[in-house]
Amino acid sequence: MAQRTRTMVLRRGDEDESQRLALPVNPRDVVISRPQNTLSYVTVRGETVHAARGSGLTQVSLETFLPGKHSPFYSGSDPEECLTLLRQWEREGVPVRLMISGTEIDDLFLIVSLRQKLREGDEDVGIGIDLKEYKFITLAEADILGGETAGGLYRREDERSMPAVYVTGENEDLWTVARRYLGDGNLWKRLAAKNGISDPHGLPPGKEIYLA
Repeated sequence: MAQRTRTMVLRRGDEDESQRLALPVNPRDVVISRPQNTLSYVTVRGETVHAARGSGLTQVSLETFLPGKHSPFYSGSDPEECLTLLRQWEREGVPVRLMISGTEIDDLFLIVSLRQKLREGDEDVGIGIDLKEYKFITLAEADILGGETAGGLYRREDERSMPAVYVTGENEDLWTVARRYLGDGNLWKRLAAKNGISDPHGLPPGKEIYLA
């Protein structure tokens, strides 16, 4: 394998150093793309027109493997533990910071796809990860484009309202609740203070969380 020319690190959130994963083996290829945002609409003559609306979110795709204990690339990290961490981030939909040295990539991303590849007789775990850049913004109603009409665009009304109290389900934490109802997972500290919660990770099912 070619000499390592860069380091690749994934870390939960923007400040959490407790959940950090440095890829032990660099992918052979890392695909970085920035697709253009386009808007499609139909004219009164029935023609479909596509208009550019600027650069979209950065997307990163990579494939590598997590070496087993008997691999010459083994660095002390159990592949199953690494895979469990990646699955947790994907399942919870939490933003992770991706840092690739020697590139401009040092941003928050969401894991949109996680693939596992097993080979008979090989204790290494092959993985494929697709990530999309994470951006948190607050939009006014007039900023939201919900669909298209023959004459242009229409907005889709958001009729959801935030409940005063949320009752937790299985395997939930305050970050997830804050992201869902406050629009930003980093506001979990506000919920913790309001509800007198010292451990934001292990919320028991059925616990009432006061939101407002």
